Amino acid sequence: MPPDWYFDGNEDILEWRSRQLAVDSKSLMKTKGETDGDKNPQKSPLSGDAVYKELSKINGNINQMSKAAVISKLRELKLNTEGSTEILRKRLKNHYRKQKLTNANLLTVSKLFPYYVIVDFEATCEEVNAPNYPHEIIEFPAVLVDTEKQKVLDHFQAYCRPVLNPTLSDFCVELTGITQDQVESASLFPEVLANFEAWLAKHKLGTKHKYAVVTDGPWDMGRFLYGQCKISEISYPQFGKKWVNIRKVFSNFYRCKRFCLKLMLEHIEMIFEGRPHCGLDDARNIARILLRMVKDGASIQYNERIHLTSRDAKNIQNAANRICHNCDSVEKVL
Repeated sequence: MPPDWYFDGNEDILEWRSRQLAVDSKSLMKTKGETDGDKNPQKSPLSGDAVYKELSKINGNINQMSKAAVISKLRELKLNTEGSTEILRKRLKNHYRKQKLTNANLLTVSKLFPYYVIVDFEATCEEVNAPNYPHEIIEFPAVLVDTEKQKVLDHFQAYCRPVLNPTLSDFCVELTGITQDQVESASLFPEVLANFEAWLAKHKLGTKHKYAVVTDGPWDMGRFLYGQCKISEISYPQFGKKWVNIRKVFSNFYRCKRFCLKLMLEHIEMIFEGRPHCGLDDARNIARILLRMVKDGASIQYNERIHLTSRDAKNIQNAANRICHNCDSVEKVL
């Protein structure tokens, strides 16, 4: 966890010391299978208690099965056989749960957005960041996932030119693979942000189609995007006000610890594809995890959001009302 963040006693609420910017989250996973219950479900012709008792017995039997036995059963059912023992058991349990609840007219649909946009910023950094170091976004990547087709549809990638620390540190270049020439020839962040929002509009996201932003942790939106908007003196974008922290969904669904990207992939027996800390490659690998979770029956909904203090909101509004240094228009306030 970056040094500017701390737990305030509630493990699902983080606060950023320097800005007093709170990021809160509420797990939306349901006890009965992490699904969005129908407000008016049809009555089952069978006893719900009997079905759940039967499922409890099935789950107990699966818990006693070896990994080899679980894999054999998954193969027989033509289901995916990749992942740790815990994940394989979870997959088999979900299969029987879906089967039994469907037959009893008790099954509800998993909570999924039709589209997800995975974002994983790369930002300026030093080997040892000073307190309140102003991270500037230098790579803005995004990957668009269609949950119905269960595939990646498109991606967006642009580099950004930093202004406070225009020369990248050797550590930053080595970590991200982003070169000085790439950032020097790149557009400033406000233009890149406008291009990203045009990309969203091209896919009719937020208008015709519902979507949710997905990140690996709270920092992309709550720290990097927020800080960059302050530096660029532009209003904080609507799409970044709430998002899906994939680490929390992964942990809740597979009932495991909260893992970093590399360990999440290992837990489902996947190998990282591409270059670590390349924002686009990171986003693509997060998309692979998300698609695996969709296939395994996970519900993936917003679980984090930003709350601005009155002081933060006032500062952003004052900045947004000023003429942007990089354009001739007044930015729209929050």
